[in-house]
Order: sequence, then structure tokens, then C-alpha cells
Amino acid sequence: MIKKSIFLFALLVTVFTSCSDHHSSNNMNKNLVSFDLDSIRKRGKLIAVTDFNSTDYFIYKGEPMGFNYELLKSFPDEKHLEHSFGNWGKISRYDDMIRQFSAIINWDWRLLASLICQESHFDPTVESYTGAFGLMQIMPDTGNNFGIDITSSPENNLTAGISYINWLHSIFDPRIPNEKERIKFILAAYNAGPGHVLDAMKLAEKNGMNPKKWDGNVAIWLLKKSEPQYYNDTVVKNGYFRGTESVHFVSQILERFEHYKNIIPEEKSHPF
Repeated sequence: MIKKSIFLFALLVTVFTSCSDHHSSNNMNKNLVSFDLDSIRKRGKLIAVTDFNSTDYFIYKGEPMGFNYELLKSFPDEKHLEHSFGNWGKISRYDDMIRQFSAIINWDWRLLASLICQESHFDPTVESYTGAFGLMQIMPDTGNNFGIDITSSPENNLTAGISYINWLHSIFDPRIPNEKERIKFILAAYNAGPGHVLDAMKLAEKNGMNPKKWDGNVAIWLLKKSEPQYYNDTVVKNGYFRGTESVHFVSQILERFEHYKNIIPEEKSHPF
């Protein structure tokens, strides 16, 4: 166990910063990081510890712990813990693949990485209780609709996810002219399904709000779809929906995307 007399800053933070492998740094030796293994064991969970201004990280089972990071995983031993000063500017081991696939939908690759982080934390084998699988948490039926076995490889899982996003673009591109707004609708639809988002757009318009603007408008009506007076409205075609998760889903992905842009500069300009 490494111990050094250096100020340690331990914190719990929101999930939006939990999925980057490394911070970028132009001066890797500017700050030194130390940790006390006992100090990061909290009720069997791993909590991030680092010098407040550090840009160096310890990696546990391939995932980071450092400033603004939290791993809500068991920490049974030290054998997976290592100090990493290399590979700066990476988000995950799938960065190259994510870059390739993001070009298909004309997304900034860091935005797609943020979506994947939200869905799977870059675990290609994770399966949800509903059966969604892999990096992009695609349902098997969705994969089958595109003729893709989503369980066969991370690449196939990404192929299915990108095909689904392309389909969502075909729905929302004609409806939402503003590109930055449109991505919010597509992210919401990725989580909720397009039908519920379209319902919320109709409710917003009927109630005098902007059906083409997400924050403070359609997002509010997606939340209201859990109330009988609204999910029974004649303009609603898809019934009840509890929109809390989807609204948070959009904001967390976009907040993480901003974080990724701060730590990984990108020369090429993208709409999103």
C-alpha cells in the first residue's frame, strides 16, 4: 500500500463523470497522487481519492478513480489496482471504434462515448433486467430488426445501436430543425422510445409550449405523462410513461459530454 503525506480529497459525485479512463494532461508530473487503501474502503465500496488538482489517476479493473470520479463497485483486493500515467486523452478502450461509428451518424465521438458510458459503462457483456445487452444496451428484437446479432461482438452491438440512432434521426430530423435541440430529443427517444417523446411534443403544443424545444418545454410534458389527466389525453397515443429517468438520461449524457470536451480537445467540428 502506498502512503504519502499529500492532501487527499475524497468525494462522491454524480454518475456523469464516472466513465472516463484518464484525464488529459500536458504536465503529467505536475501533481503526485497517493492513496490509502483503507481510506477508500467505505462499506465495501470504492470511493475516489486523489489530490484535489491532480491529473494522475489510479486504475481499478480498468476503470479510473481520481478527482471527480466514483466507482460504485466492490473492492475485494488490491491485485487489480495499478497506477497509470500513460494513455492520456482516452475515454475507454473502445475509443477508436467509437470514433469510427460516430462518423456514420455525424456525431462528435465524445457524445457517442457519453451515451455508451451512460448505458453500459463500457462493459460489452452487461445485460439489463429487461434484456438489453452490451455497450449500447440494445434489445435483441431491435438488433434482429436490423439483422444484427447484438451479442456476437462489441462491434455488432455498436452497429445495431448506430442503426437505431439513424432511425431516430429519420423521425426527428424533419421535426426539430435546430441541431442542438434535436440531439436532446434523440437521446430522450433512445431511452424512452420515440412514441413517448412524440406524445410529449403533442402535449407541449396543445398546452401552449414549444414542441421543438426540450428544456422547460417537451421535457416537462414527458414528466407529466405519468399523470392520468395527461396520459389519457386524446393527443397521446402511447399511454402512461414515467419520464424521470429519460429526462435525467438526457441531462447526464450532455453534462458528461461537456466534461469529455474539456479533457479531450477535438479539432474536427461536429454538429453535436
